[in-house]
Amino acid sequence: MGLNNEDVDDILAETLKHKADRISSLIVASDYPDIDIDIEIANLRRWCRDHLPDRIDLFELIYVSRFRRLQEQFRGSD
Repeated sequence: MGLNNEDVDDILAETLKHKADRISSLIVASDYPDIDIDIEIANLRRWCRDHLPDRIDLFELIYVSRFRRLQEQFRGSD
């Protein structure tokens, strides 16, 4: 028994969430350089375009704004 499209979408969405949580942790709880965080965000954006192209707008709206908010709050950067 294989996975149906809905199952695959759920797995990909969960993977996106875990990857975004990892970046959020790097922003909040590490001294990971800002430039490297920007690279991580760009890599996640690329991953989302490759795996969930119909959700890239949602990614930009939700995750990128979350990353910016965390950077402002915990790193004092724009």
